[in-house]
Amino acid sequence: MGTIRRAFPMVTALVVLAAGVATGQAAPGPRAGFWGAFGLGAGGEAYDLRDGLGYSEQLYRPTFSLRAGGTVNQHVRLGGEMLSWINQNGDAIESLTSAMFVGQVYPFSTSGLYLKGGAGLGRNAVDFPDGSGIGDTGFAGLLGAGLEMRVGRRWYLNPTVDLVEHHYSGRGVDNYRERLVTFGMSILYQRGR
Repeated sequence: MGTIRRAFPMVTALVVLAAGVATGQAAPGPRAGFWGAFGLGAGGEAYDLRDGLGYSEQLYRPTFSLRAGGTVNQHVRLGGEMLSWINQNGDAIESLTSAMFVGQVYPFSTSGLYLKGGAGLGRNAVDFPDGSGIGDTGFAGLLGAGLEMRVGRRWYLNPTVDLVEHHYSGRGVDNYRERLVTFGMSILYQRGR
């Protein structure tokens, strides 16, 4: 039952994205050249210490993302993405950050719907007011989807849903992992032709 409850938000987001495609949002225009996006959202973070108990309950907090790259053709964009989740816990600031190479695949040339995958570095950290902090760095992987809805000649609204998984070894626990499910809205700029 817990797996279904955790998967429900992601399935809901994918249905909403697909509905946007079906209702005929503004034509995406030709994909070309440089693109960049800044986004805000909410992310549910959970951790698994590999102690047999599985993932913890999700803790939803704000997220922000920054993406940029180039367009290969009408069906493929490549670039880099920084994604951060931030939680204030008393005086400490907890964060989960990913820096990844990403690829976006557009199955339909006449739609702004895309599927995304990426890999890179992940970092979790706890920073204290005196300037000290602790953290671990490990592998980060991403799967996601988005929809680009044209609102101007070169500007797009871009709802997204992403699943990010981090794998670490450190802090006295071998091979633990963290998962982040994010729901965001980005403003995307495409320089184009």
